[in-house]
Amino acid sequence: MPIGRVWIRLAYTLCQMDARRLEVFRAVARHTSFTRAALDLHLSQSAVSQQIAALELELGGPLFDRSRRRVRLTPAGAALLARADELLAGFAEARRAVAAARGAAEGDLRISASLTMGNYVLPVPLATLGRRHPALRLQVTVDNSERVVGALLTGAADVGFVEDEVERAGITVIPLLEDELVLVTPAGHRFAALTEVPLEELAAEPLIQREPGSGTRLVAEQHLRAAGLLPERLRVAAELSQIELIKGSVEAGLGVAILSRSTLAKELTLGTLEALPLAGTPIRRQLAAVTVTGATTLPAAQELIALVAPTG
Repeated sequence: MPIGRVWIRLAYTLCQMDARRLEVFRAVARHTSFTRAALDLHLSQSAVSQQIAALELELGGPLFDRSRRRVRLTPAGAALLARADELLAGFAEARRAVAAARGAAEGDLRISASLTMGNYVLPVPLATLGRRHPALRLQVTVDNSERVVGALLTGAADVGFVEDEVERAGITVIPLLEDELVLVTPAGHRFAALTEVPLEELAAEPLIQREPGSGTRLVAEQHLRAAGLLPERLRVAAELSQIELIKGSVEAGLGVAILSRSTLAKELTLGTLEALPLAGTPIRRQLAAVTVTGATTLPAAQELIALVAPTG
């Protein structure tokens, strides 16, 4: 079928088209495989084939050439793929706008959270929100604070949760909780006899750091620099991007680390790790929600923010 006729039919059926079919189409096109697309979408291969067949029927022509061992786009399929992201964004924005106007907590809520927030602060509020609103589908991505802000600015997330001060144009910060960073050591470490750890002692100890872009690392380095210890003087033994990996490496004796106290509840109870303050001013920071300035915040996002904030 000529490409022009496909677009005429697309315009005619756009309001009736299931966005899910377009998501399936995009996955097949990206993977050039029905099987890999099914794995990516957590669907059966037959379900993927049915969705593509239904979309082709709506548009009146084939979107994929299945005559070869590898699936290839037809010219009509290539034309649709060029607009797929734009169309899906339009569907999502329309659903979010209607939900916001109705004050409804339903549909997709896309959440991007830093590691500390996503792994240790959000689980209980997310569970509460999900129980209250069974029609709500939560999509949570956990990454470092820098990428959380990036997801908001590119429209990939509806709300973000971070653990450091964000100073980016177009981003509104909503402080929620106060957090403390502490020096984490294995049980029985030589620091255990101290009430606080002098910075010179820290400089002499192998240190396990978070990766660049981490809010925890940024706040820790700012504090150490203000206290007179340049980050360049630290004996960095490793840079690790996962908090659980860092804690396990500290337990194994690779080095010490600076982490949020909120991530240590289990290990402190079991006695496998110890948490000590650094000498001088405690390292405190805000845990915060972040949204796009001027954009409508979805009712479900507003409710989640309220669930994370302390009450009373």
